[in-house]
Amino acid sequence: MSEVEKKQAYRILLVIVILLAVLYTLGVVGILPFEVSEVVTVFMVVLFFVLRFKERK
Repeated sequence: MSEVEKKQAYRILLVIVILLAVLYTLGVVGILPFEVSEVVTVFMVVLFFVLRFKERK
């Protein structure tokens, strides 16, 4: 993956993570069902491990 493609991918991931953080917050506050926050948490943990192991290769 070239440096430009890597930057583009991380920018897209940043937008996704920000949207998920907003959904998580709305779930904790009670505007959305709390299950949304649980799903977001699991997704963020999986995303963290995928990105971490991908960088090590």
